[in-house]
Parts: sequence; structure tokens; C-alpha cells
Amino acid sequence: MSSATRSHDQPPSALHVNDCAFTAHNLIRRAHELGWQWSFQPVAAQGRTWPGLGGRARKAALGARWLAVLAARASRTDVMHVHSGSVLRHSRLVPKRFVLHLHGTDIRTLQYDPAWTSVIRGGVRDAQHVFYSTLDLAEHVQPLRTDATYLPVPIDVDRLPRWAPKPGRRPTVLFASRWDHSKGMDTQLKLAGDLVRAVGDRADVVGLEWGSAVDEAWRAGVVLRPQADHDTYLSWLASADVVVGQSAGILAASELEALGSGAPLVVPVPLPLYDDVRPPVLGGDVESSVDVVRALLDGSAHDDAAARAWVAEHHGVDAATRTVADVYRRLVRR
Repeated sequence: MSSATRSHDQPPSALHVNDCAFTAHNLIRRAHELGWQWSFQPVAAQGRTWPGLGGRARKAALGARWLAVLAARASRTDVMHVHSGSVLRHSRLVPKRFVLHLHGTDIRTLQYDPAWTSVIRGGVRDAQHVFYSTLDLAEHVQPLRTDATYLPVPIDVDRLPRWAPKPGRRPTVLFASRWDHSKGMDTQLKLAGDLVRAVGDRADVVGLEWGSAVDEAWRAGVVLRPQADHDTYLSWLASADVVVGQSAGILAASELEALGSGAPLVVPVPLPLYDDVRPPVLGGDVESSVDVVRALLDGSAHDDAAARAWVAEHHGVDAATRTVADVYRRLVRR
């Protein structure tokens, strides 16, 4: 792209605060490839605990420094793009108009918690624009903001490893999501137990050691791997013989990354929210999912190119980045 074309197409600068499902990083990476000035600030201390008075004092000091940096960077940026309503308690202390990006638990669950209701709903009300990342969130967002935009989780298919189960080793059936009740846990555990009984003599049924129901997954016979970095996780998806998606009726980042690699994805529930776009997933219920996994392990054909093409068409990072840029332009003009 020439410098003249890039200058004409240059959207407002943006500071993305926090990340969920690598959405911010995928958007920023593509923006940088286009020569756009989008940047990132992580939250102050993801996942840390602060025991005792000393811990709380360190947390307060770290938070104050984080807010000072955020305020300084936001003042030099056209748009502040906040990922997850759970960040609002802190980001709202910065006097900057903002875009709010809702990713799931924040609007699906937290907004109904009395401790969070005013924070989440106030942020949704006051944001210059609101994005939400999965189709099931519409019923939770639309009553608050009818102008909210559904932005499909952006997946950079070209950066994903290609599906390639390793020959000569014991086959793997991989549960992609965490073991959590928000993922449709009753169905997921039922399928896990049925798969262990149906194919456990010839394949490893594995998952992540992550979520509130890991003990139940162990008891069902699933072998749980400790959490790893994102690249390692993607290699697990791409090397599994079969990937099993969550049972909550949506395709989240993990399922989309599996499909984007070309892996066969089995989902043990119907997906009526996707009737208009028909993702190339298999299963539909627990019994059919067991039959499909058994057939795939027996050598049933799988069209990995079709899976990759569907993700590129419906969740492509280029389209998502340009949609976000167009919103920024409208907001700055307004």
C-alpha cells in the first residue's frame, strides 16, 4: 500500500485496553499491517492475589501507576477501546470517551450480579459505541443498546497451524474449552464419559485442567493437561484427531481456532443461532457426536479446507478490523 493511499485510509488512532480471546491482538496486528496507529495496554495484574495489608497496599500502588499510564496514553489517542465490562471499574476513572467491547461473562453474567450491575450497565449506556462478540449475547445487550454491533470473534486463519494429526501415535480427542458451567457442563460431561467408554481403548480423551468442574472431568475419565501458552494450545488443536467444542450453543474462540486450523470439530448440541451461516461442525447431540468421533477415528473423510474457508469468510480478521475502523471514523467525525 502506498503512503498516499495509507494516509487517505488512515482511521483514528486507538488504544485497546485489556484483551479477551486474543481479539485485541488480532485487530491490532492487522491494523499495524495496514500502517494504522492502534496500540495495546494490558490490565495491571491479571490473575494475581493480594493477601494481607501489604498485598492490598501493593495492589493500590500498582493500580495507581496503571491508571496514570492509561490516562497519559489515552490523552494522546483518538479512541479508547475497552475489552470487557469487568475492566470498567478502573478504566472509567480515566476521563476519556470510550468504546466498550463485551465478550461474554461480563454482559451475560456480571450485569445481573448486584455488585456489578451499575458498573456494567452504566458502561454500556455511556460508551460511545458497543461491540459484542458472540450471537448469544444479543439478548443481553440489545435491551440496553439497540445500536450495539455484533463483531464476530476475529480469527487470523493464515497464522494458525494447519491441522495435521501426528501419524504413528495414539489418536487424541481433545475437549477445547474449560470445564465450566457456562459452557453447558452437564452435556459436556455426559459426552466426555460416553467417549471414554466408546473410544478410550484406542484414543486418548483429553482436555484442559481449567475451570470449576475439573474434578468432574477427571472422574469422567478425561486426561487433563495443564494450561499452556496460546501457541502451545493452538498446536494441540491442530494435532488432535478430533476436537470437541463447548456445549453452550455458540462457537467461541477455541472452537473457531480449531475450525480455522482445519480440524474436525464435534459439537454435541444444536447451533440454531448459526442457521443463516451453517458452520461445518459435526454432531448435534451426544449420541451423534460419539458416532462421529468413532467414524473419524476409523478414517472417515474430513474436508479441512472447507472448515478453514468458513472461518476465513465469517470470522476473518481483515473484515473485523475494517468494521472497527469504520466505527472509529464515525465516532470521531461525530
